[in-house]
Amino acid sequence: MSVSQIRVFITFIVLAVAFRPIAFGQAIDCQRPPKLVDPAMCCRDGGRDQISENCARQIMGTGNGQANNAPPSFEAATCLAECILTTSKYKQEPKQLNLQVIRSDLSMKFSNDSAYVEAMTAAFTKCEPQSLRRLAAIQQFNGQQPKCSPFSAIVLGCTYMEYFKNCPAHRWTQNAECALAKTFVTQCGLGA
Repeated sequence: MSVSQIRVFITFIVLAVAFRPIAFGQAIDCQRPPKLVDPAMCCRDGGRDQISENCARQIMGTGNGQANNAPPSFEAATCLAECILTTSKYKQEPKQLNLQVIRSDLSMKFSNDSAYVEAMTAAFTKCEPQSLRRLAAIQQFNGQQPKCSPFSAIVLGCTYMEYFKNCPAHRWTQNAECALAKTFVTQCGLGA
């Protein structure tokens, strides 16, 4: 399973756990999502990085020339997200992001793409408080203590959804499927 597929899966796990549609118009039926489209095909993200690859290998057992195309379990997805945010030092405390490190890291990696850096930084900033609220709601109804806190998965899912909704024009693919997907996630209140 590629890092892009893992990101998509984490996003959809978070949406399944914390889905709260809010309809703003009549054009989209929030109860009937359009055909599933890979968000990375519509809005190019930062691509693969070594941290994500190493975490996927560690948590998912991918690598060594073998591809694991099965979707990860909820536990594996939450542990993968936690590994990514912890290893990249994006998480300062168990439930707090280090937004300065995020901005600095993205600025260094994407020094020639300030629009991407701004969109991702804004997405992380917007998603941190929303993720804390969603985590509290999940913990209120689920008395079990998971192996890995879902906070990181909620943050990453929300962040990629916000980034998708606010994709820089030079990273966006213009086609009907992508436009419909963006309208759906925007009008139905998905993300932060």
